[in-house]
Amino acid sequence: MKQRNGAGSKRLVEATQRFIRSEQKLLEVLFARRILRKADCEHFAKDLDLSASKKRSSDVFGSAIAINKKLMAVLAGSKAGARAAKATAIDVLYEMSRVVQTVEDPSEALRQMLLRMREGIAFENATLFVTDRMTGKLEPVATVGEPIDLIGHVNFDRGRGFSSWVAQQRRPVLLNDLHREGGTHAPSVRSFLSVPIILQGESMGVINLSHSRPEAFDEESQKLLSLMGHQIAGVVNRVILRREMERLQTTDDLTSLYNKRHFDLSLGAEIEKARRYGHKLSVMVLDIDNFKALNERHGQPVGNEVLSDFGKLLKKFARTTDCVARTSGEEFMIMLPHTDAQEAKCAAVRLQTIVESHSFPRRKRLTVSVGIATFPVDANEQTELIVRADQALYQSRRGALKPVPAPAFDAEANAIN
Repeated sequence: MKQRNGAGSKRLVEATQRFIRSEQKLLEVLFARRILRKADCEHFAKDLDLSASKKRSSDVFGSAIAINKKLMAVLAGSKAGARAAKATAIDVLYEMSRVVQTVEDPSEALRQMLLRMREGIAFENATLFVTDRMTGKLEPVATVGEPIDLIGHVNFDRGRGFSSWVAQQRRPVLLNDLHREGGTHAPSVRSFLSVPIILQGESMGVINLSHSRPEAFDEESQKLLSLMGHQIAGVVNRVILRREMERLQTTDDLTSLYNKRHFDLSLGAEIEKARRYGHKLSVMVLDIDNFKALNERHGQPVGNEVLSDFGKLLKKFARTTDCVARTSGEEFMIMLPHTDAQEAKCAAVRLQTIVESHSFPRRKRLTVSVGIATFPVDANEQTELIVRADQALYQSRRGALKPVPAPAFDAEANAIN
């Protein structure tokens, strides 16, 4: 009898120890998933250790019951929060519709709509991307919290990042167990929800949400965000149309470069900066040699192909701070901020080399004549600066055979042959 009681006690002790280990493991999981706070987990862990040291099963079970009660209270609160979110979904959509009707500026309307969305879906960070019709790429237009996207180093058809893949596939993505820790330039992400914005079959953009807690979003969140996406699509369309109108006012349709109006405005503003801060500024005027003959021989469609390809070549050549424009048929201008005469000449020679080595449509080979002028060395006013650059271009076309009378300006020296 004593032997049976001893064996039973041993088995009870072993079972109690296994139970303690399982409760300790449970606390680790609850903390890792951020269901219980660190302070609560540490408190329960100490309570378990104390119960184990007393070697009384009743104390161990008492500690386990306390853990379970805390867990059930947290889960009950989460369910109540989910029910509250569902109950206010209609209110959120109504508030979003009010923003559409009352806020005129599309960018501000989109930001306010993201803020309204937070009342229906608990998130920490949100970013709205809109498709640029000219490039087909996604661009961020509104953010709440920190800008959020994943795999920003990966390229897709619509640009970099996970949102580009979502826009391409046109289907939502829900990720609830990520392990991206926050850093200097990125927030911590354990939950991620991305939904495309579709209007009349066209992919208009993408909404990304994130949270530092795992399991922060569910299928109901996904459905609600998709519904909100329909509400936000009208404003996104307004943003796209406004950008399209602005682009048409400032760009040349054939080459997608800036037009002369935008170039003149940009040059005037840059000259004022150069005058105020005392730095150099150069203007490069270039003309495609014998383009009229090419147009007459092969027809305007071929000429347009060549001009379009030439525009792309100039975009690749230019720096991000430069302003490149098509100012007339085959004539182009490039504004070079913080560039003196010698640097502009080097850039012009490099551009001529690039053009001469490039194979244009129908395997055409081109050359360009270039003239440059530098502020304030060659001219101190905008109109005069362009006149000086045109004079240098004239010399470049004529092979510098006919000097243009300009005592303070050596057009021959600025003609790049």
